[in-house]
Amino acid sequence: MTRKKFIAEYTRILTRAMKLADKALQQGIASLEDEIEDIDDELFKQGLRFVVDRTEPRLIDEIMTNRTAHEKDKEQRILKTVQKRAVLGIQAGETFRVFYNVLKSLPGLTRSEEDKIDDAILFADD
Repeated sequence: MTRKKFIAEYTRILTRAMKLADKALQQGIASLEDEIEDIDDELFKQGLRFVVDRTEPRLIDEIMTNRTAHEKDKEQRILKTVQKRAVLGIQAGETFRVFYNVLKSLPGLTRSEEDKIDDAILFADD
């Protein structure tokens, strides 16, 4: 996977995670149930199902960590780690600032990449 493709995929995941986190904070965890089937990332989908089902965070972490550990591709492992951390952050009800910055810290972005992602997510017109 090229770096450009990785950044695009990471931005897509981050954007979706931010929207889901906001919805969960505004409307409650149960409101995510309608969104889950529209998610095409199986690990992310599974993790969110666990959240909606009120599964303990340590079990979600264990399952998602085990599934991520089997990924051979480094970039895919990072993307799955981002998904796992997003699921756990949504479940914990983290504030926007904490949630966003933790997820942004995971892939080892350059300053330029961070700026582009900030522009795409923070300053996007929805």
